[in-house]
Amino acid sequence: MSITARIATSSAILAGLLHCLVGSQPLHADEDLGGLSAEEFSFDVEEFEKSPWSLDGYVQGDSRYADPNHGSDFHRLASLGKDLEDGRFQGGLGLQVRLTYQQGPFEAHALSMMTQDYSGDDWAGDALLYEGNLSLQVNPNMYFTLGKTLLRWGKGYAWTPTNFVARDKSPSDPDLALEGYWLGLAEFVKSFPGPLKTLAFTGVILPVSDGVNDDFGQEGHIDVAGKLYLLLYDTDIDIMALSDGSRTASYGLTASRNLTSNLEIHGELALTTDFERKVVDVDGTVAVEEDDAWSYLIGLRYLAPTDTTLIIEYFHNGKGYSGKEAGSFFDLVDREDDASLAASRPSITGYQRPNFMRNYLFLKASQKEPFGWLYVAPSLFIIVNLDDGSYSLTPEVTYTKFDNLELRFRLSYLDGSDGSEYGEKTSNWMAEVRARYFF
Repeated sequence: MSITARIATSSAILAGLLHCLVGSQPLHADEDLGGLSAEEFSFDVEEFEKSPWSLDGYVQGDSRYADPNHGSDFHRLASLGKDLEDGRFQGGLGLQVRLTYQQGPFEAHALSMMTQDYSGDDWAGDALLYEGNLSLQVNPNMYFTLGKTLLRWGKGYAWTPTNFVARDKSPSDPDLALEGYWLGLAEFVKSFPGPLKTLAFTGVILPVSDGVNDDFGQEGHIDVAGKLYLLLYDTDIDIMALSDGSRTASYGLTASRNLTSNLEIHGELALTTDFERKVVDVDGTVAVEEDDAWSYLIGLRYLAPTDTTLIIEYFHNGKGYSGKEAGSFFDLVDREDDASLAASRPSITGYQRPNFMRNYLFLKASQKEPFGWLYVAPSLFIIVNLDDGSYSLTPEVTYTKFDNLELRFRLSYLDGSDGSEYGEKTSNWMAEVRARYFF
């Protein structure tokens, strides 16, 4: 609660107590209350009106050490033209700032991130506008937004295959802020009595041109997307679609429901039509395949009486590569020389994306203050590639004793056989310490 809000609340309580003490008769300015006049207890409510401006964010510093997986295929690709190192320290400083102005039905919002990163041999700085938009609420049921905006479609925690108009989040850190896209948005919301409690429709226009959303897809298109939300029989349902343009047309369906007060289930189903993949054949040739890609996710979240939270998700990536196709890629990296690999890079970028294969399992367990350890919150999560059995295991601990300060320690361990996704990653393990101060 802000200082002004506390003053206003205390003053109101004091005035109410005085009213009870002196009875229901009105007080006059010239009446004496033990030597004090009623005027001395009056206050101007306008002095405590909420400011239209709000500012928040955080400053953070982090340090990481990665143990390189020498000889792995992804390490070799990342090291082309560079000297191999025995170990690598990384780290940096970051400042995230959110500024909002709200006056009546109008709101202006900006979120920016400024960083100075050390990659092991040099410092590099960057400043990026994550969001910057203007919103207007026309009436209680409709509002419009114009500008750079991050949309969060989908129900999944680690993956969201139906989030057609946003960048993919990282399963290893799903809560990180992401950069939005420049777009126009209109939303209509309506509540009803009966089984259908809420209906909402969101329409999106997203232009793609040189310098504007050019990483979204093919330039020269104005893409249109829509999402219909229903709260039906206490079940959240989303139906969404993306038009054919910079990307091929996509359609999605999501649902989530609380089965009990501490158990929630959710799922997503996504279809991307005519999706193109560049596939490396056994002889090293690259073929372009085009087909509809079906992706889906099912998961649950459970809060145990012991304040333990469990999240489990299974994800089928219809855009990913099969085990056989991944094996052909790893064989190519093993047998080609550096010059040939460098020339092949544009054709094998699909294999270098996070979770580039078909089937994955995510499991996370977090505990609030175990054994009575105040301010301590440990967690453990694992991502398993079900196609090849490789995995990433990450324990972490956060400590929040100090006001507005969060300390986090994380250790990530990757393991798998030769020719598996996590067995061929650039690192064997990575340790990270991060301090984040919120304001």
